[in-house]
Formats: sequence, structure tokens, C-alpha cells
Amino acid sequence: MHEEQVGGAGGAREAREAREALASADAVASRMRGGNRRPGPLVFLLGLAMTLMTAAYGLFVESSTPAAVPVLLLIPFFGLVIYTATRPVLPRHHRTLYALATTAGAAVYSLTVTLGTAFFSGEALWWVPAAVLCGLPFFVIGALDRRAARTPGTGT
Repeated sequence: MHEEQVGGAGGAREAREAREALASADAVASRMRGGNRRPGPLVFLLGLAMTLMTAAYGLFVESSTPAAVPVLLLIPFFGLVIYTATRPVLPRHHRTLYALATTAGAAVYSLTVTLGTAFFSGEALWWVPAAVLCGLPFFVIGALDRRAARTPGTGT
């Protein structure tokens, strides 16, 4: 009988420790989910800003425009890089997708501005579609974030 009492007390202690461990794990998971809250439309707004700024630059560019102006238009890309690099919790492979989307967007922007300034100054048929392509990485990353937020098991 004494062994059963000791085993019973040990079992109660183990059950209490298990409950405490589960509560601790729930608290950690809650903190991770809280740290992974997405600033809703931020990425979409950055994409819209990139699209509008690129289109405005291309449609209103003149040969006397300083060469530093296209560099200022990269500010939304810097915001995108900061946004994707500071994410505390991401679904599997999203960091790679973010890096690829951002790199592709920077390449498209570079080609758009370089070729557009040299050959298509003020041409809407060049600048409007190119500006949309420049904003596309932002919209892709925003869509991935929204999908991950709705997917069970991603910690969001």
C-alpha cells in the first residue's frame, strides 16, 4: 500500500509538471504568434507607392532630371527588405521566396529605369506596365503573408 501511495504521489507530481510544461509551451506559442502579427496592408501600400512613384518618374522624366532621383525611388524596396528581414517567425521557405521576389523586383526596377530613361522617356506604354511589374514583388509578398496567416500550423 505504501508503494501505491508513493507511486500515486509521484504520478500526481508528474501530472502537475506536465500541466506546467504545457502551460509554458502555450505561453511561448502565444508570444511567437504575437510577435508574428503582420502590419496588415503595409506591404501592399509599399507596392502601391513603388508602382505610382515609378510611373510618375517615367511619365514626367526629363533629360535634365538629376540622376539621383531614381535612387530615391528605391525607398519602398528598402522598406520591403527591412520588412522581410525583421520577421520573427515565417512559414517554411518563405524567407527564400522573399529574397527571390525582392531581388527580382530590384532587377526589374533597374532595367525599367535604365532602359526607360534612355529609350522611352515619357512613354506610357513602357512606364505603366513596367511600374506595375516593379510593384509586383510587394503584392506577391503581401499575398504570401495573407495566405500564411490563414494557414493552420504556421504560428499565426
